[in-house]
Amino acid sequence: MDKQDEALTISNPRMLSAIYFSLLAIIATIAIDTIFYAMGVEQLLPIFKAIVLAVIIAACFGALFGKRIVYSKAPYKKHAFWWAFLMVMAALPIYTLGFLFFLHQHHADLFTGASFQDVLYMYFIVLIYSFILVGFWLALIAGLAAVYLRSYLVYYLLQSLNVRRKSPRESVIKNKTAKYGEATITPPKNNHH
Repeated sequence: MDKQDEALTISNPRMLSAIYFSLLAIIATIAIDTIFYAMGVEQLLPIFKAIVLAVIIAACFGALFGKRIVYSKAPYKKHAFWWAFLMVMAALPIYTLGFLFFLHQHHADLFTGASFQDVLYMYFIVLIYSFILVGFWLALIAGLAAVYLRSYLVYYLLQSLNVRRKSPRESVIKNKTAKYGEATITPPKNNHH
């Protein structure tokens, strides 16, 4: 008899993945911005706008690829890794569009007198540098994060759903809301105050 993997029973893998990769996008954006700042690279976007852009892109692509990552079948580590790797590679061109949009708002002087062909050329230059500087490494990190999500975090969340709650005095609290007059916590046995 083939036993079904518990991870395949999680109710909303898209939302879980969107939230997970959004939180990781905040950390990655701050880390990348700090590394570039330490190397002396000028900050082209304010950190807040960069974080907002990263969170929106990560949430959208996390939701798009979340079902594939969380519901990966055996060998799930390999499948989850490659789906997350592909997710970052697919998200980077969209992120570059958003980056140029915010760059136009923050540094409008760069776009004065630029034709559509110049903006398109700038897009491809920024995209190539994005792939070279952070794209590959970010995809590797996202792949490893997806393996962690699929291997450990999903099972931890499923286990936490099935654990019975206890009061500070180690009395079991019922899972459902108590009816009127029904006690939910047993008073302590030794009350020597």
